Amino acid sequence: MRAAFALLALLAVPALADPIPPPVAAMIDAAAANPDQLRVVAEIARKTNPASVAEIDARLAAINAAAAKAREERLAAQGALDGWTGNGEVGGFISTGNTNNRGLAIGINIAKETRHWKHAFRGQVDYQEDQGVTSRERYFTGYEGNWKFSPRGFAVLALSFEKDRFSGFTSRFTEALGLGYRLIDGKRVTLALDGGPALRQTMLTTGTSQSELAARAALNAKWVITPAISLTETATYTSDQRNSSFLSLSQLTARLNGRLSARMSYQVNNESNPPAGRENTDTVTRATLVYNF
Repeated sequence: MRAAFALLALLAVPALADPIPPPVAAMIDAAAANPDQLRVVAEIARKTNPASVAEIDARLAAINAAAAKAREERLAAQGALDGWTGNGEVGGFISTGNTNNRGLAIGINIAKETRHWKHAFRGQVDYQEDQGVTSRERYFTGYEGNWKFSPRGFAVLALSFEKDRFSGFTSRFTEALGLGYRLIDGKRVTLALDGGPALRQTMLTTGTSQSELAARAALNAKWVITPAISLTETATYTSDQRNSSFLSLSQLTARLNGRLSARMSYQVNNESNPPAGRENTDTVTRATLVYNF
């Protein structure tokens, strides 16, 4: 009888996981500084050492917790000029719609994240000149600030300036406030939506100026296909009593080495009520080299 109880007690004790083999542990520790590399190493470690899965997961949890703590400390300590990252790109474009030509494309993106704020600046220039005559000239610059009030919720401040006389306006300013939510907040896929009221001031090529109260909605998505390839989508819809504007920018970026990447992008601009003689929709296809800093 005692033997039976002893056997039952032994069976009730959960089996302990095997320790991680030293070479595997060293591989995991060596990859700790690179999240993409760490995921790959961890996946291989689990498959090749099934008896040590619990110990591997515990080690990964400790590494991720230490990284999250270090990140919080770094964000809390950084100054106003610290923590900025970004990229610049240069290449060519092909446009359709109000202009059908090829030319020079230049862009810059700068961003910074603090414990509660995320700041992003973007600038884009498409320019083409034929025998001294400008045949394509579009300028865009914008700022977006996100204030995080919960793990997924945020408030938005968005400011932008556009100039595209071939689409019918010499300047257009937009100021918007809103609320947003991250529907998907994974390591490889993110998706956020936001919306709210806006103001728009437009100077048309006809010399007429417009100032309107508007509504704005935006989508931001990113898919990290592989550690070296990512796909992003940014879409903005702004509507007032006179006109509705839709902008969609899709970008496929492939890293070539540590700082240099290649990028293909496709942009759609649509105006529901353009000036007389103008097309509703313009598209721009860009191929650029990107330098990350």
